[in-house]
Amino acid sequence: MRIQDKARLALLIGLALSLTACFTVRVDRDVRRVDDYFERAAREIARLENDDLAHGRRPHRLCVLAYDADEGTVVQVSLPLWIVNMGLDMGLRADAEGHDFAARKRYDFDWKAVRDLDRYGRGLLVSVEEEKSRVLVWLR
Repeated sequence: MRIQDKARLALLIGLALSLTACFTVRVDRDVRRVDDYFERAAREIARLENDDLAHGRRPHRLCVLAYDADEGTVVQVSLPLWIVNMGLDMGLRADAEGHDFAARKRYDFDWKAVRDLDRYGRGLLVSVEEEKSRVLVWLR
C-alpha cells in the first residue's frame, strides 16, 4: 500500500472515530418479535415516500435494518449520506487505481452503480427476505 493510500485510510479512520456521534448502530439480541421492527421501518418508509413535504427534498441519511434468525439478532444502522458518499468515492478511486480490495471479484460489485444514492429520493432502496434473514435499506 502506498503512503498516499495509508494517509487516506488513516484520515478516514480518524474522521470516522471523531464523527461517531453522526451515525448510530444498535444491536438487539434474542429478539422474539422481529416483525415489530420491520413493521415500524415499513411505516417510516411509506411515510417518507408518500409525504407531500418530502417531494423535492433530498435524502440525508442511509438506514439499514437487518435480522439474522440463527443469531436472533436485529442490527439497525443509520449514517449520514455524506459519509456513505465519501466511502463510495474512496472505493471508486481505489477501483480506478486497480485496488478494488477484491470487492469486484468476490461480490461482483460495481462502485459506479451505487454512486449518488440521493438521486433515488427518500424511501426504500432494497428489501431482501430469505428463509433466515431479512434486510431493509432506505434513505431518510
